[in-house]
Formats: sequence, C-alpha cells, structure tokens
Amino acid sequence: MKVQMHVLLAQLTTQIFFSIITIPLLIPQIARVSVTRLFISTCFGRLYGNRYQSVIDSFQGRYGLAMAAGLARVKEIAGKSVSLVADCGTGTGFVTKQAAAEFPQATFVALDILPGMLRQAANNCKDLVRKAFFVQADTFALPLADQSVDLLLVQNTIPYFAEFHRVCRPGGMIIYVDTSAGWIANLSKRLVEKHKLFAKVISERVDLGFYVLAQKAGEAK
Repeated sequence: MKVQMHVLLAQLTTQIFFSIITIPLLIPQIARVSVTRLFISTCFGRLYGNRYQSVIDSFQGRYGLAMAAGLARVKEIAGKSVSLVADCGTGTGFVTKQAAAEFPQATFVALDILPGMLRQAANNCKDLVRKAFFVQADTFALPLADQSVDLLLVQNTIPYFAEFHRVCRPGGMIIYVDTSAGWIANLSKRLVEKHKLFAKVISERVDLGFYVLAQKAGEAK
C-alpha cells in the first residue's frame, strides 16, 4: 500500500509540474529567455536527471501514449517516407526507442543539452547504435542543416518552433508532446498556429497528455 501511494504521489507531482510549465514554454518570448532555459536544464539535470526513469515508471505504461498516437498519425500521412528523425531533448532516449520501433528504416539523431542525459540515452539505445547518433546541443540552435529532417520529436521540453521549422524538410513534420497536460491540448494547438509557420496543425488529447503535430508546407520527398 505504501509503495502504491508513493507511485501515485510521484505521478501526481510530475503531472502538476509539467502542467504548470507547459503553457509558458509554448510562448517564444518566454521560452527563449536564458533564465527559462537555465531553469529547465537545472530541473532535468540536477533534480530529475538521474531519477527520470523513475518518473517514467510512475506513469505505469501511460508515459508514451501521447507520442504513440502522434507517431501513428505521422505514419498515416507520410507512410514510409521518414528517413531522418531528430529527437530534441531526448532525455533517457525513451522517445528515440519508441519512434525507432515505428520507423525501423530511419536514422535517428538524439539531442540533449545535458551530457548526463545523453549518456543515459546512449546506454538505453544500445541496440540502435548503428542508426542513432547522440549529440549535445541546445534545441534553440540545432546543429542540423536547413530542411534536412523528415520528423522532429519533442517531448516534455522547451519547443522552439522557429528552429524546428528551419531544419524540417518541406512536407516534414514536428510532434510536440506533453505527457501530463492534456487539459491544454486545444490551447497548445492555438499557440502553435500563432507562429504561422506550418501548413497544417493537428492536436489531440491522449490519456493524461496531448500531442501537437505540425506539418511544414511543401511536398514530402
């Protein structure tokens, strides 16, 4: 009983935290401020870093549901045309592994600003070593060429859609996911639409969280 209460408390705490920070992170004027980015990197580097797998475990299998729904929508739209995927703010590599199962033919670039998280991701993705590269980078300045990526994945981190738009190929897509703040799914869609960068924006609430799928104008390769 004590263990169950501990799990429920951890899950509730994480949901509240993610829900509080999600809305301001979708506003570029706030997200790009150095203090905001320092706060997020401190939280995930020092407070959550080595314990983030326990956060994932506290969701009891529900952590990846929103991303799974977003990936399924991408497959409907793009079919097998996804060959290069960037996982921005990869953390433990959870999303890289999840997406690799859906797009086994693709090459993955997993990026994180925190060296400790990259080490975790590389260790957790050992079976993907031939098609996954782990790069220390800030999502506000991705070390990727213009229009080079078919699919960008962004979960529970700062989304910077102007930079994602830059590296996304015509017809390519971005999936932004929050695993806990499902109640702001519609608001998140409107905030992404305000950027006026994408030809199509789709949003769906999934279990505790939501995904926003943004597709760049143009024809996929």
